[in-house]
Amino acid sequence: MTQQTDIRGFRWEDLEPATAMLNRIGGAVGTEKETDSELLRQNLSVPGVEPETNLRLAEVGSEIAGYYLLSPEPPIDRAVVAGGVLPEFRRRGIGRLLLEDAVARAGALGVRDLHIQSAADDGTAHRLLEGAGFSKIKDFWQMRWEGEALPPVNLGADFRVKPLELGKDEAAFTELQNVVFGENWGFCPNTVEQIAARVRIKNTPPDGVVLIMNGERPAAYNWTLLNRNAHGDIGFVSMTGVHPSYRGRGLGAAIVVSGMESLRRRGVDAIELEVDAENVPARELYLKLGYRQVYHSVWHELRFG
Repeated sequence: MTQQTDIRGFRWEDLEPATAMLNRIGGAVGTEKETDSELLRQNLSVPGVEPETNLRLAEVGSEIAGYYLLSPEPPIDRAVVAGGVLPEFRRRGIGRLLLEDAVARAGALGVRDLHIQSAADDGTAHRLLEGAGFSKIKDFWQMRWEGEALPPVNLGADFRVKPLELGKDEAAFTELQNVVFGENWGFCPNTVEQIAARVRIKNTPPDGVVLIMNGERPAAYNWTLLNRNAHGDIGFVSMTGVHPSYRGRGLGAAIVVSGMESLRRRGVDAIELEVDAENVPARELYLKLGYRQVYHSVWHELRFG
């Protein structure tokens, strides 16, 4: 007899099994990408995440079988959903139940768009999303660098490299990030409170956010992350960019290399990042630095109304 599937809200006592579920769905178990419950707790505690409202779990009997996390982004009139189902519970309609619940809750927010990312070769996800009215709108590449030689960082006399100083630089850094990505697809402006929480999450090393300064004005940044466990370690370039006023001066390559060097000083030999496949200058820069494409994903959109 098939057990009933219930969709319910996250409770903090779910933290340990939810961590195990996320590692399994993401294929991270036994790899350097496997994360722990403390990292999940910190991420869920960032202002605006509100997991007890926005994280929903599919429960079969007493087992958590799948999830989705809804991220409302009212400033840009959209919401984003990430989710998945454990392998042993697939082909039971659980993914469809989660998607229907997510669409209903996103629609109730009154946003214009709902966006979901999936692997480009995941035919099951594509059919499910297309059947629910989603269409493919963007392609992204995940790229990986492994121990290649890096060029030197050459800055003019007007520029210097420094790490973000906690308790001092959060407001200026928030403003920089919002200006850098203000016109980019899918970017929702951050608040100082959100940035202050995120730079204190344990996978951002003490010098994980690197700034290029022009006097006392930040001109570019690279935000790196580090995951280290019993299986190894891996670095990530989370976000990087140059202030519009300073573009065309070669700071793009300099800030990316500066961030990568901060990870290498911590013993990291592999670094990954994600890039919009249509962003040819960024894509070509990463290829020149020795990155290679390892994963291809697609963003899907449902437009309400």
